[in-house]
Amino acid sequence: MPSCILKNATGAFVARPICRHLLMGAIAINVLFLSASAQTGPHTSRQIAAPNAAANAEQIAKILGISQHVAETRGLQNKTSCGSTPTIEELMVRQQVLETVEAASLKVDGVLAELANERAHLSELSVALQARRDRAVNLANVANLITGTGLGIVVNSLQFSNSTANVGNGIGVGSGVASTALSLVAMRLQRGPQGSVGRIPNMLAPLFGRPGELNSYYPAEVMEYLRTVPPDESAAAGSRLDQLITEWRQDGRLGPAGSPKTDEQIARLTSSLDDKTKLSIDDMSDRMAMLADVTGRVGLMKRDLADLMLSVRRPRECAP
Repeated sequence: MPSCILKNATGAFVARPICRHLLMGAIAINVLFLSASAQTGPHTSRQIAAPNAAANAEQIAKILGISQHVAETRGLQNKTSCGSTPTIEELMVRQQVLETVEAASLKVDGVLAELANERAHLSELSVALQARRDRAVNLANVANLITGTGLGIVVNSLQFSNSTANVGNGIGVGSGVASTALSLVAMRLQRGPQGSVGRIPNMLAPLFGRPGELNSYYPAEVMEYLRTVPPDESAAAGSRLDQLITEWRQDGRLGPAGSPKTDEQIARLTSSLDDKTKLSIDDMSDRMAMLADVTGRVGLMKRDLADLMLSVRRPRECAP
C-alpha cells in the first residue's frame, strides 16, 4: 500500500489527496457513531410504560388469582439489594406467577384460534352464497333484456301492418308486464339465497348464554376478563362484554333485548350443527363482524398479561 505522506517541492510533508478524503470520511463516521451512542444511552434503553399498565396488571392478576404471589414477588425484590442474586424463595414465587401467566396466554391463543376458525368457515360459505346470488341476478337481467329489447323489436315489426297491429300491441303489453315482473324478481334475488352453516364452531353462543358446539367455550379466566369493567373506565360504561353488545345494537347487528326478533337473530348468530336454521348473506356478514369484535377484545388480554410480567420483572441495572 503506498504511503499517504509525501514531500513537496519545498521539502514539507503533505498528505495525498485521496488520503485526505479517507481521513474526512473516518471523522464523519466517528461523529455519527458518537451521536447515535448519545441518543441510545441509558434513558432511551428503558421501555416506555403503556398507559394504565399498572392498573391492567393489577386487574389481570386478580382475575388469575395470583395477586398475593405478585405482591410477594415485589416484596422480596424490595428486600434484596440492587444487583444481588435472587433468592430461592423469590424464584419459586416468580415461577408460580410465570406458569399461571403462560397458561392463561395459551388459553387466550386457543380462544383466538377458535374465533378465527369460525370466521374462516363463514367466509367460505358467504362467498358460495354470493356466487349463487350473482348467477341468479345475471340470469334475471338477461331474461329482462330479452323480454324488453327482443320483444320490443317484434312489436315494432308488427306495427307495419294494420292486420297485425293489435297483436303487436298485445305482445307489447305482455312484454312490459314480463319486464316489470323480472325486475321485481331481480330485486328480490339481490338478498341472496340462504343456507345452513353446517359443522362449524359457534363462539358467540356462550356470550349469549347459549350452548356451545365443537369446543366453542371460553376458559374461566377469559370469560371473567370479558365480564370485567376496564380499569380506566367507570362502572357505568359496563363490562367489556356489555360494551360489545351495546356496540352491536347501535350498529344494527342486534335488536333490543327481550324481543322475539332479537331471539331469532341470536339463534342465527349462534347456530351450529342445525340444518333447520338458515342464514342469509347479511346474517353471515354480521356474524363475522361480531366475531372480529370479540377477537379484538380477547386479544387485549395478551397485552395485560404482558403488563403483569413487566411489573414483576427484576431491574436489569441499578439506578445511578
